Amino acid sequence: MTNRFKLSIISALATCFVLLGVLPAQGQMLHQPLDKLVEYSTDILVGTIVSVTDGIDASNVPYTEVTLDVSETLRGSVSGRYSFRQFGLLAPRDMGTYTNLNVTLDGWPRYAQGEEVMLFLYKEAALTGLRTTVGLFQGKFNIVNGQITNGINNQGLFDNVRAPLSQLSEEEAKLLSTTKGSLPASAFTSLVRKLAGG
Repeated sequence: MTNRFKLSIISALATCFVLLGVLPAQGQMLHQPLDKLVEYSTDILVGTIVSVTDGIDASNVPYTEVTLDVSETLRGSVSGRYSFRQFGLLAPRDMGTYTNLNVTLDGWPRYAQGEEVMLFLYKEAALTGLRTTVGLFQGKFNIVNGQITNGINNQGLFDNVRAPLSQLSEEEAKLLSTTKGSLPASAFTSLVRKLAGG
């Protein structure tokens, strides 16, 4: 691996960390309550993962490509079948003269075919076209048996969240007092729809 390639990868990772709310110096991730997940998202999508693949693009940047069938768009204009790429491979890859170890980092969302999800997505990075969820695994929610939860079991999801109570249903307003644990997906989706302005 050339020094130039190593430097470009390190630079790309540093940029990703800054843009995605990770604090490398402190080794922790910024907490993102629901209002911030909504505020920082350019697309909020509900759908089913149909495929997860990985590769290395023409600029030698390793990626995981996620494709989902979008059932509802809560923010943005994405519809139908949609694919995006996140930094990192699914597993180390033998490149012949070396092994590429640039896999999906701890704390970043991981995807599996068949998952029903709600994703709060940042806009694509201008230089690489890569994107991921706001707050990393905090911005990927799995929907199972009518319940929804993110990578930290919804802990602190409603911390200091301000919402117009007069515009919320009883079920939506009840969510705001939840400190952690799975939530009814229908009420949560309806709340997000209102917070996103839709």
